[in-house]
Amino acid sequence: MKRIDWKVFLLLGIIVSVTVGFLYGTGFLGGSSGEPGSREDPLASTSYADGAINSKVRELELRIDGLEARITGLENEISLLTGEAPDPGTGGGAAAPPAGGGTTTPPATGSGASQANIGKSASVTAEVVNLRESASTSSAIKKKLAPTDTFTITKADKDWYQVQLSDGTVGWVFWNLVKVR
Repeated sequence: MKRIDWKVFLLLGIIVSVTVGFLYGTGFLGGSSGEPGSREDPLASTSYADGAINSKVRELELRIDGLEARITGLENEISLLTGEAPDPGTGGGAAAPPAGGGTTTPPATGSGASQANIGKSASVTAEVVNLRESASTSSAIKKKLAPTDTFTITKADKDWYQVQLSDGTVGWVFWNLVKVR
């Protein structure tokens, strides 16, 4: 009887280990393998990561817009309670935009959107202002406006102006971010 060399046993052991590992990794022997690009995929694709990041960015933008509107409301309330007149040096201008971009909230200079401004030409006072689908910070953003964009005020509703851009786009802008010409 011929004796089997130890190298043959080692080679057979490696082949069996690789085969079992492959079958387990593909899910054939009970291992889990998610669909490519899914959350379960151990090598998450760029599209999955981009989608997750974009979703979180949108959520944070909405929270920021809501907080900015709340700050403006509280500033207005403080002005009313203290009886202080707005600082005439502000001229309705905006503070410098945050380092990461986005909208800024200028100092309070009044008490909401004025019906007297309907039909007038206007622009925004901050570097970037959201044009929204409806009069709410939780509404979808249609466009980003810059101070060079001009529009016509078509409606005033509490703290919001409905505006129409020169390309026909209609949306809503928070009143405190609008400079009437």
